[in-house]
Order: sequence, then structure tokens, then C-alpha cells
Amino acid sequence: MISIYMKTKHFFLCAAMLFAFGNAWAQGPNNSGVYYKDANGLTGKNLKTKLGKIINPHTNVGYDGLFKAYEKTDKRADGKVRDWYSCTTNYFFTDHSSYKKEGDCYNREHSVPQSWFGSGVIKSDVVHVVPTDGYVNNRRSNYPFGEVNNVTYQSNQGYSKLGSCKTAGYNGTVFEPNDEIKGDMARIYFYMVTCYESQASGWGHEVFSSSYNGFTKWTLDMLMRWSKQDPVDEREVARNNAVYEVQNNRNPFVDYPGLEDYIWGDKTEKSFSYDNYENSGGSVVPTIAMPVFSPDAGSYYNEVEVTLTTATPDATIYYTTNGSDATTNSTVYEGAIKITETTTIKAIAVKDGVASYQASATYYIKTVDEDEDEPEVPQAADGEISVNDGLFETSYAGPIASKVSEDLMGTQNGITVVYAIGDGSNRYCDAAQIRLYPGNKLTISVAQGSLSELEFIFDSNTPSNNLEVLSVKESNGTKAMGSVVTTAEPLVDGKWTGKASSVTIGLASGKHARIKGFKVKMAQTTAIDGVQTNTLTGKRVIYNLQGQRVSNPTKGLYIVDGKKIFIQ
Repeated sequence: MISIYMKTKHFFLCAAMLFAFGNAWAQGPNNSGVYYKDANGLTGKNLKTKLGKIINPHTNVGYDGLFKAYEKTDKRADGKVRDWYSCTTNYFFTDHSSYKKEGDCYNREHSVPQSWFGSGVIKSDVVHVVPTDGYVNNRRSNYPFGEVNNVTYQSNQGYSKLGSCKTAGYNGTVFEPNDEIKGDMARIYFYMVTCYESQASGWGHEVFSSSYNGFTKWTLDMLMRWSKQDPVDEREVARNNAVYEVQNNRNPFVDYPGLEDYIWGDKTEKSFSYDNYENSGGSVVPTIAMPVFSPDAGSYYNEVEVTLTTATPDATIYYTTNGSDATTNSTVYEGAIKITETTTIKAIAVKDGVASYQASATYYIKTVDEDEDEPEVPQAADGEISVNDGLFETSYAGPIASKVSEDLMGTQNGITVVYAIGDGSNRYCDAAQIRLYPGNKLTISVAQGSLSELEFIFDSNTPSNNLEVLSVKESNGTKAMGSVVTTAEPLVDGKWTGKASSVTIGLASGKHARIKGFKVKMAQTTAIDGVQTNTLTGKRVIYNLQGQRVSNPTKGLYIVDGKKIFIQ
């Protein structure tokens, strides 16, 4: 593929030459190639419709597949989950079980609430389904985005807010995302009414309309304002590129900043040019791919060698290590950069006078002296949990018929237990036992690692075969025991064995159970292929599950000497 940067005055000549060759085309921004070429020369409504046909249909990753997709689209520099609604969370990608407060787990948030559109491929479109704190997402509910006047709820440090709307044109309750993602959300909504043009007209809720615009006036005015106040940045570009990897489509409003003006703004009569596009500020959108850092940013012992690459052939990379933005006056990259102290590297790629977006990565260096003790890495231990351990964090002791709308849930030593009411007519949990009746369920899950065995402790009146496994969820991206349980399976002597992140049990038909506690075993050490565990100093190195070295491991699952170890 030939990469040609075309000046406006040479457009028709170059276009004719390209047509003659038949297989050579100019390139779009962010390494998008000829993805948008079919929209070339279109305006206004026709442009919107054509873009919709380019980006839809696309690959459906599936609702459960979103968690795996997030490992590409929403991974922070430290290997944890990027949270769109909270600024204080630190989630591993397996931390998506249950919650009682902000910081307990993350979940899949539909920026356009699912109750507005129903089901279908939209439910799992990773462009608009983003990872957010579960509790904050629950508080958002299905309220529209807006600007809050009187705050009724806010997440930690006021990062997200809920309350009455101050935006002219709407009088209801709204959820206000943080300023740093308002532009991102605006461009996601622009994508939604473009990708699903024929469906968006039915989403309503005083946000979407059946008109060509796709939006009500107050919504469109607000989103256009948000997009300009929070313009496209390198993080948004990187996510868009990652979405293309997993879903095979792109958000044109990220690739072409200000594109909304061509469809809803003051440029509806201006023809779109996919390879020589000018945004609202009059500058040409970069067609050069940003530099990529290897290894990823994160924490390392003693030192790390960082290499830089770009997908644009023959581009020159310029970088800095003092925190300032890279320019063509910065150091030219010629080989691996050796980092021996905490450093932020910034870099750009330049070809034919055109520069990429700025890329940035911070490497945290932990020095290990020769006489310094290695970090303590205890082995994973079997655990036993009893009802009276306070796991459910409730002072209620007795039948819970009055708690029809509530499940009981608690977390202890990284293990979460949920006593689900379900459709049962009787519910009972006190300090001595959990009673399961028909319709009740008990779910045991772990945020990190894998369960390998559950052994239930019953009172003397409960036979050990009264329970059965209702469902088993995947563990670390692989199927538990080869497949997910689809039909109920009885426990054997009150035990379940296998490998899973979550196991849900219920009653065998016509049975009941009184559970005094249960024993939990975690999967023991497992070799990890392709992970180097020795350093030049001979010191032990600890990795997280993303393969990044960590200097001060907290409680959780890590890789040490090629094996999974749970640090308590």
C-alpha cells in the first residue's frame, strides 16, 4: 500500500493518477488507510448516511466478550481497568462480580441505556459500552447525560454527578460525566446516531428524535459544546484504534475531529475529504501513526529498556524524557532507551512534515539494593468461611421476607458471596446459618485467580446431595472445566471441583438446605508461558496478570517464578 500525503491544490491530479493505477490510494488519519474513502466528496445528510454504512455492520464481540475487549480498549498504563465514572478505583480485569459501594467492582455501562433500545448488536457495541464503577453506574440508572444544577449524588471527589438539569431545554434528572470525558461521550453519541441511523429515531427519552439530526435540540446543542470543550486526545485515538482491532469498525468523529460540524454544524455544505481533511481549527488531521511503546508503561525493578515503533513506514520518531511534549527539535529515536529512574517518555512520529498525535508513557522504577530483602510472597492458602464470620455485613437475624428487593452480599479475603432472593417465597439468613429454599441462590466468586474447590458445611438435617450447581462462569478468559454449565449438576458429597471465577448453587428439586459455612480452595500455581522471571541482578521479579513488573504488590494474584501466587 502506497502512503501519499496530498496537498489540496494537487488533489485532482493525484486522484487521476491513483485511479489509473487502480490499487494505490491516499491514506486516512490514525492509520485508517482507505476505510472512509467511500464517503469522499459527500456533504451533510448524505455524508452521515454513508458513514453509517461504512461503520455498520461490524463484528459483534458479544456481551460476555466485552470484558475481554476491555483488555485492549480500556487498559490503563498500570495494567488496570480505565474507569469512566470514578477517579479512585483500581480494578483488575476480573473485578466484575458484585458491589455494595463505589470501589467494589466495575461493570459494563451502556452510554445509551439499554432500556432505551432493547437488545441486539447495540447491547455489545464496545464503542458505547464502557467499563465503569458498578455502584456509580447503578446510581446513573437510565438518566440522560446532562449538566447538573442541584447535586443529589456525586462519586468520589465529585468526579461524576447526579441531580436536576440546568441545561436549557430539559427539566428532569440527569447524570453529568466528568469534564475530561464529556467530549468522548459526545463523540460516542454522534457515532450512535450515525451507526444506527434507522434505529436511533425510536430511542426517544427527550434525547433522540426521528429527524435527520437524530437528536433533540437541547441534546445536540450540549453535545456540540462538549465536543469542542473536550477535544480528541491521544487516549481517545488509542481507544478508537483498539476498537478497530476487536470490532472491525471505527468512530469517524474521533478520526476526524470536528466532523460533527459537517453534519450538524456550519459546514454542512462543505464536501468531506477523507485524506485531506481539515478540522474546525483549520489544521490538517495527522495521517501518521502514533509511536508505540514496548514494554508497556508500568512499574519495574532497577531498569527497563524501552523501544519505540510506528506503523507508518519511514517515519522519524522524536522523543523527550523530561516530561515536555516532543517536537521535531527533540531527540531522534535511534535505538532502545534505557530507563533507570522513574521517567515519562513522550514521542511523536513525523513523515513528510506531518506529525502524529503525541504519545506518552510513564515508567516507575523501583531500585532493589543487593542487601535488600526480596518482597514477601506468601503461597496461596485454603480458606474456610462460616456464616458467623460477618461476611454478609448485616445485623438482621431472621426471616427476610421484608427484604424482597434486596440480596445479601459480602466480601472476605477476595471472595464475594451473594445470597440471592430470586423468586423464592422464603428467605432466611442469620448468624448461624443460611437456609436455601426453592428459588434462592448462593453465588461464590473471586475477583482474581480461580476457584478450584467448594465444600459446603451443612447442619445435621441436610443431606450433602441437596444442592446442585446452577451455573459456572469463565475463569481468566477460558471456559471452566471445558465449558460453562448449561444444565443443573448435583454436587458430589457436598463438593464442587473445577476451575471458575464464579459458581452459583441452588436446591435440587423438592429439597432444602441449611448451610453453616463452606471451605474455599483457590487454583494453585500454574506456569505462565512467555514470561521472563529473572533479571540481570538475579533478584526475584513479580508480575501482574498483564505481564507487567510490579514493585510493591498489594493483596491479589501475581506471577512469581512462572507461577501464579496469591499474595494475602
